[in-house]
Amino acid sequence: MRIVSRSVYLVPAAALLLGACGGGEQQTQAQPCQPCAPEQMVDASMVRQGDNALHSGTPQAQLVARGGELWDDMSLSGSGGVACSSCHVNNYGQMQASFAEPYPHQVAMAKQRAGLDEVTAAEMVQLCMVIPMRAQPLAWNSVELAALAAYVEDIQQGFDASMGPGANPCNPCASNPCNPCGGR
Repeated sequence: MRIVSRSVYLVPAAALLLGACGGGEQQTQAQPCQPCAPEQMVDASMVRQGDNALHSGTPQAQLVARGGELWDDMSLSGSGGVACSSCHVNNYGQMQASFAEPYPHQVAMAKQRAGLDEVTAAEMVQLCMVIPMRAQPLAWNSVELAALAAYVEDIQQGFDASMGPGANPCNPCASNPCNPCGGR
């Protein structure tokens, strides 16, 4: 009987995992399961509010409550299995210090990926829909967009910059066991 070392199986398995979720130096194209993998710029007109009005007529408290439900809703994602809360664990994971500033304000992802110097809460929701969630932007007059923007502005009130990026132990952009891409 021949005994085979476990490392014979572990090395190919590790290489497969790294390749599938954006790790490794040989990868040249972003994988669909990696929501934060480097990609091309996003057309700013897809996420820019301009003259578009947000839904009105729903009481603010109801919008915030609905936004809290949508925050955890993976069905909004076009990438499968990703919700707002996938990146923003406990509401604040991955939030930078600028999140404490009133909207509109600068957001690194908006600048890096769409060339936008500052964004409103609704524009940031749209940017997240397009980039990490890999979905179409929400309709500007939709209850969903108004609700998510209201929720973002509501949780902003409890944000402390010391809670910033390190607050998310399950960063979906890293190749770690919490990565929502890890099971693919």
